[in-house]
Amino acid sequence: MKIGRRVRQGCCLSPILFNVYSECLIKEALEGFGDFKIGGQIIHTVKCAEDLVLLAKEEKVLQDMIDKVIEIGRCYGMEINVEKTKVMRISRQLFPVKIMRDQKQLENVECFNIWVAF
Repeated sequence: MKIGRRVRQGCCLSPILFNVYSECLIKEALEGFGDFKIGGQIIHTVKCAEDLVLLAKEEKVLQDMIDKVIEIGRCYGMEINVEKTKVMRISRQLFPVKIMRDQKQLENVECFNIWVAF
């Protein structure tokens, strides 16, 4: 897809266009993944503004999801910022999750901080 025009920083259309664009990217990238259920519904992601949380039951599935998002993201002209990408295990197991991006292991964290203002 070739982008011929841009929106100005702070324009009210910017987040709307980003959400539409990223929704198409994520939908394409995560097609075929999905065994993580909450309340009987398959959930792939949780989104807040430009932040994205991928959900998976197994480390290998999460790695595959990230690889696919990176691959499809490049087709859409988008890159994942490795410094801002974190991994969190929600489990009784204490060992860290080993997820790789460009031969670098992503940082494991114990919690995510999401700021919401009303």
